[in-house]
Amino acid sequence: MANGDYISKLVQGVRADLVLPENEVKPSVKSKRKVTAKTVSPGIQELIEVIKNFEINGDSKRLIRMDARTEEVLKLLSPTFGVDVTSFVNFLCWDFLENNPELVNEIKQSIQKL
Repeated sequence: MANGDYISKLVQGVRADLVLPENEVKPSVKSKRKVTAKTVSPGIQELIEVIKNFEINGDSKRLIRMDARTEEVLKLLSPTFGVDVTSFVNFLCWDFLENNPELVNEIKQSIQKL
């Protein structure tokens, strides 16, 4: 048997052993629901722009641990909205401290007591 015949027989044997799924033709069912593209609301769009433009002044780095839920969201920020994760986390911290000045005051008072 020549080399070409041998390879052909091998390929035929392998093809015969393969179980291929049958191509079933499913009847088309028309959906009554309209498919609409989801758009980002204007308020969210403004927030995204503020986060994108948030200026980070400093060179400090901090290693923080994220849980799986938060990490899944953070991984999608950049490809979805073009938001840098560092800017996002800095914005969240800044916003939280601005909206909760009593926490900053409590920290200052605790340091003075030491």
